[in-house]
Amino acid sequence: MDFNLLKFLYDDNQKVEPEWYIPIIPMVLVNGAEGIGTGWACKIPNYDPREIVNNINRMLNHQDPLPMLPSYKNFKGVIHELGHNQYLVSGEVSVIDKNTIEITELPVRTWTQAYKESVLEPMVQGTDKTPALISEYKEYHTDSTVKFVVRMSEEKLAQAEAVGLHKVFKLQSSLTCNSMVLFDHMGCLKRYDSVQDILKEFFELRLHYYKLRKDWLQGSLGAEAAKLSNQARFVLEKIEGKISIENKSKRELIRMLVQKGYESDPVAAWSKAQEKVQHDGSVDSGSTSGPNFNYILNMPLWCLTKEKVDELLKQRDQKRAELNDLQRKSPEDLWKEDLAVFIEELDVSSTEPS
Repeated sequence: MDFNLLKFLYDDNQKVEPEWYIPIIPMVLVNGAEGIGTGWACKIPNYDPREIVNNINRMLNHQDPLPMLPSYKNFKGVIHELGHNQYLVSGEVSVIDKNTIEITELPVRTWTQAYKESVLEPMVQGTDKTPALISEYKEYHTDSTVKFVVRMSEEKLAQAEAVGLHKVFKLQSSLTCNSMVLFDHMGCLKRYDSVQDILKEFFELRLHYYKLRKDWLQGSLGAEAAKLSNQARFVLEKIEGKISIENKSKRELIRMLVQKGYESDPVAAWSKAQEKVQHDGSVDSGSTSGPNFNYILNMPLWCLTKEKVDELLKQRDQKRAELNDLQRKSPEDLWKEDLAVFIEELDVSSTEPS
């Protein structure tokens, strides 16, 4: 829908991808971002797309966005906020009986193999200074779930519970996001203080592009509706005998159509004006070549049949209805519609078996 609004780049005079695409939600908050740059290291966690959509809808209704906690798909643990941009990420552990505990989630980005080697193996073997804490562990993971069953003495389990199982089994990690650095839409590096700041800046720019989209669609639909309207009028006047084109020179035909108030090809004129705006930013005041009536005069004789006349009138009314429908909507309405469709698709994909 925004294809015609994007600024496409050229490589060796070949049109390539745009400078940037503009999705309907800020993807940098969905996927997170992490990178190292001299003086510009960046770390942004992942957030729940549904919460992002909810906040955008709030902003579209002139409400403030709600605070969001980082969220990772399929992570079953808990993320607590400790302070501004500081979080504690906890896995899941539970006591099964007096000798057994079960670990069913690790902190984000802690892998089962690494956890086993760095935490559980040393606990089984012990060292000269620290005796073995656990007697054995077994693994029952699937490709999407974690499950360690750990056995230990009743006494050791009681001691571990007193200290805290999460602490003893290293099932907590901290997440600090004090370095949120991104390129803005101008291509300038910018440090953001909070996720809300990123969301608000995206919101302002995206809403501006919905205004541009509405203008573009209005122009496009208006031109198409005018073209169909002129064609339908011509066919009806021809059938009713109000217009005669037989045995007339091309110049006479063009003069007659101009006198009767027919428009030079509206779609071609509109497309040309758009190209001019994109290339040099100025609006084309009018075509230098004469009026273009090919879209009328090149219509086949079939267009004079009843079926074709009905079809043409139907297309004309359809385009007018589309245009009226669009004119009634605000840029905010267009965005809300896109978000509703996105959430619908997200619900479908999350219920499908992976």
